[in-house]
Amino acid sequence: MVGISLARIFKAALQNFWRNIWLSVATAAIMVITLLMISFLYFANIFGGQVLHSIQEKVDLSVTFKEDVQEQYIQAVANELETRQDVEKVTVITSDQALESFKSRHTDDPLIEESLGELENNPLPASIFILATEPRFYENIAKQLESDKYTPFIDSVNYEGSSTVIDRLIALIASVKNVGTVITIVFALLAVLIMFNTVRLAIYSFREEIDIMRLVGASRWFIQGPFIIESVIVSLFAVIISTAILYPVLNTIAPHLQRFFFDAQSSPFNIYDYAVTHWARVIGLQVGAAVGLAIISSMIAIRRYLRD
Repeated sequence: MVGISLARIFKAALQNFWRNIWLSVATAAIMVITLLMISFLYFANIFGGQVLHSIQEKVDLSVTFKEDVQEQYIQAVANELETRQDVEKVTVITSDQALESFKSRHTDDPLIEESLGELENNPLPASIFILATEPRFYENIAKQLESDKYTPFIDSVNYEGSSTVIDRLIALIASVKNVGTVITIVFALLAVLIMFNTVRLAIYSFREEIDIMRLVGASRWFIQGPFIIESVIVSLFAVIISTAILYPVLNTIAPHLQRFFFDAQSSPFNIYDYAVTHWARVIGLQVGAAVGLAIISSMIAIRRYLRD
């Protein structure tokens, strides 16, 4: 008996879908745009995090020590920084290491080699490079190093340039997310409104049948079911179209994004490869959003009619 009821509900839902095909297409089109915007926000969040992480690896906080500071004090400062939870890595570059690195970078420049040969003392200071766990922690680390405790040892803390780059990038990504969120909400409301009217129109077309079903004692689910199933069918149709658009677009733009943002990395991040690897999460997000919007709008429309 249950199987027969479900079969009838699905049959009625398909009939509703085809009878209101143009409204269903319009609803699906708005739903597709909404799903694409939701997917855009998701991938913008993932991609923005990867870009920040990439810049974090390239841009760090450097500390230059005074000329007469002994190596044991430099190491003590490095050890103290490593105990901080917001510090991921501390690299110590001694004065001798800095000189050797400088020489290796200018092996083909005879003028620099001749100048270095005439020097009696090493002119390059010792330094440490600090990599934070997150870009927002650099400012607090810099403030600690600029305190009076470290004044006898540290000559300069170089962070202002890094701070500007990171802060601007974080602000840009936040702005993109905010704009995307507003657009997504607008299209989500449009999708709910159009689907609401689609269901209301379908209910109006079947008002006589619904009245008869109510008179003969049909269950609430038997009356509501076809319209909810119709909305779910439209939403799943939109998911298929959205996915068919999303992956080719990602495949097209991924090489350009990778070349622009991650060209210098040995293992650059590819947004299309991420989407393929995490396909279940991507499609699940779209299905959840589409079906959720469909059920909410159809339930509101049906309840309003049944109350009348």
